[in-house]
Formats: sequence, C-alpha cells, structure tokens
Amino acid sequence: MGSVDHPVVAIQAAYGTGKTVVGALLAGRLANPRHLIVATATTNTAVAQFTDTLLKLSDFRHLNILRFVSDSALADGAPTTEADLHVILKGLSTNYGDRLWAGEQSLCDTYARGRELMETMIFHPDRTLSLTDEERDEYRIADQEISDATEEAVAIVFRVRRPSVVFMTTSSLLNSPSRSGISKAHPLAYHVIIGDEASQIPEPAFVAMATRFPYARHVYTGDVNQLESHVRCPSPTSDASSKAALFGAKGVTELLLHKRVPLAPLTTTFMMHPALNDLPNRLFYDGSPVSDTEAANRHLLLGNCRTSKPRVLSVFVDTVGTSRCSPSGSRFNEGEAQTCRDIVQALMVKQIPAPSIAVITFYKEQFCRMEQYTAQQRISLYTVDSVQGRQIDMPASGEFLDDKLRLVIRYRHGQFVLGCVKALEELPIWARLLQWAREQDVIVSPVTLPDLLY
Repeated sequence: MGSVDHPVVAIQAAYGTGKTVVGALLAGRLANPRHLIVATATTNTAVAQFTDTLLKLSDFRHLNILRFVSDSALADGAPTTEADLHVILKGLSTNYGDRLWAGEQSLCDTYARGRELMETMIFHPDRTLSLTDEERDEYRIADQEISDATEEAVAIVFRVRRPSVVFMTTSSLLNSPSRSGISKAHPLAYHVIIGDEASQIPEPAFVAMATRFPYARHVYTGDVNQLESHVRCPSPTSDASSKAALFGAKGVTELLLHKRVPLAPLTTTFMMHPALNDLPNRLFYDGSPVSDTEAANRHLLLGNCRTSKPRVLSVFVDTVGTSRCSPSGSRFNEGEAQTCRDIVQALMVKQIPAPSIAVITFYKEQFCRMEQYTAQQRISLYTVDSVQGRQIDMPASGEFLDDKLRLVIRYRHGQFVLGCVKALEELPIWARLLQWAREQDVIVSPVTLPDLLY
C-alpha cells in the first residue's frame, strides 16, 4: 500500500511487528534518482534507529543515505551512524577526490581537519578543560573555518553523492527549507515523507509538513497504543510535569485512524515469546496481535526462572519501602531500587549477558540513584519515555504512572515489574494488570523472589 500513489497512508503497527523495518523497506523501494525520500521521527534516537535499519537491509546497500544530526544533539549524547552528515563530509576528499572540482580538495581538507578538532570538544569535552592559549586559538580558528566551509561542503555532497534517502528529526525537517536549515546550500524537493513512531508526531507538526511540502506523499507508521506526542516540561512536581508535557493535539497515528485515509494494520508480532502476548493483548489490543515467533528462540529467562506456571514470563514483585520526595521534587524508593539490584545480580549470576538486561524507571531521582550501579554492571538504564519503541530482552520495570501508553514495553524474553500492590491496585490500569497477575499466580514478594531466581 505504501508503494501505491496515495497522498497519505497510515500503518497501524502493534508492538514487535517490525514497523521501523517496514518504514525502512518502503524508503528503499521508493528511492529513485529523480526523487528524494525523507524519513523522519520526533527524536534523534528514533531517527538513528530508523537510519541503521535501512543501512542493514542488504538489498539497498547501493543507495546513498544521509542523516542530518546537529552538533548540539551530538553533544547531548544522540546516537551516531555511518550515514551522518559530518561523517560523509569528513570523507569527501578520501572517497570522492577524483570527482572534486578545482579548489574543492583544499576546502574539504580544511573542513576535515577542523571537524576533527571540533569533535574532540563535542564527544570528549573533558579534554578541553586545560587547554593552552595557543590551543584555544586553534579551536576558535577551526570553528570559524568549519562555519565558512560547511555550506559549500554540503553542496559538494549533493553533487558527488546525491542522497536517495535523507533522515532527520521532524523539527529539522520543518526547518530544512529555512536559511539556517540543511537545504540552504541545496534546495530539496521531497517526493515522499515517511514518518516513524508517528504516535509521537503531533497533529500541528503533520499540518505544518503537509503545508510546507504540499507535493510530497506522506506515509506514517506508528502504534496508537504507544506513548503520545509530548515535550519535556520541567516542573517542581512530577505530577505537574507529566500533565504539562502532553500536547493537547492528537498524535498523527490516532488522527489518521479516524480519517478516511488508506490504512494498513500490522498485527503479526515477531519479537516476544508467544506466552508474553497475553498481557498486552488483554490490556491494549483486544487480542488482535498474533505471534509468529518460536518459543524455543525466546528461552533466555524461561531456562533460568522457575514460576508456578512455567510459560508465564511476566513476574510482578510486590516491593517493600516507601516512595519519598527528593529536594528536586522528583521521587525515589530505595526498597524498590534494592530489589531491582537483587534481580539484576541474580540474572547475571545465571550467566544472562548484561546487554540483554535493562532497568526502566519513571522518576528522574530513581534514575539517578540507579545510574552508577547500572553503569558498573554495564546494563542499560532508561526512563519510561526514552524506552518507548526500543526492543529489550529482559526489563526490570518500576515507578510507572497509571497511563496505559507508558506500559507498552517491547521485551523479548520476559519482564519483572516492581511496585507496591496495595498502592497500585487503587489505580484503574494497574488494577487490571494486577488482576491478570493474580490469575496467573505471578505476584511474588522480595522474600520469595530468590525461589524463582536461584
């Protein structure tokens, strides 16, 4: 359907159905020397994942792919890819020297030298704390030279390595036709816009894209049950922050599902152990997703954890401890954090590899208190918002709000959910989850938890 000439297409994709792969496949199939495809998402992390997915598709290795990511985003820790603009620009002299015009070789060499210096500041800022005056002058000169050379270097890229697919965040896409955008040096005529994680693209952004690029086709893949469009709004209290962060407008996925546009549902999941489909099917999807995954391929937890019903791989741990308020207004629960550390330690004793374990928390203070431990163990630590759309082998989750859109976590082998049953059963969504857990007999306490893990 995405390959047909519809002006707008919506793809409603349940968890684990491969919507990012579908989006990347569409980008590759629609790529044409005469037309430019742009692939977008709201966050640099999602865009990097989208880019890497297309780079891994062997059928499209011949395509020139370009991802725009700002230096400020890189300084904030945005993931990098081999298709990033600054990577391509640094390699112009080496990879395309025979296609450069007179004087361009020198310009590209100047850019590459200056960029190497600037990336030291971006990726290793600690190295710049004790610079001599001469070294500071060198950085200032490099910064000025890069500013002067970047516009011309981008124009060279579009001549010697014209991209078939350009990846960028939605905000960068809307800014691209402006004087400060990526199109300043080379105007871009977008033929197709493909939006991934479309539930997080707000309706005003969709209207702006449709207005700014009136001749482009739009294809959006997303999950209406995933976290909706939001922004981070600092606030003295976490509850106020949560409410302030939500846009009043709908996300693109929800918007298009209620409009008369072509819709393609994806309901076959390929990620989770088949037994793990039951909970999200009951809570969110009315039983529509079906599994096409062999249970034998998702045995990482099943072979190391003994439950009263061996095929149930979601365990709820009724934790002890009290949720307390930090000076910043966020919250933490030391008892919950200790239980989480115990679970992680037990899993690692069972030889479950660190990259397969992740810890998820809602509150920033709880995140900070777990940060040193997870870094030492080399396991991933996420907030609820940042983990949306990621695929995790085995998460240990805690401190969620009563929001079903924050409960859909993509896990492959199993999960441990930590919380206080007495407090959570007063909340509507959590009450349904706990009812399911009681039916499955998978509620345990920290005291009985070792019986499952040892």
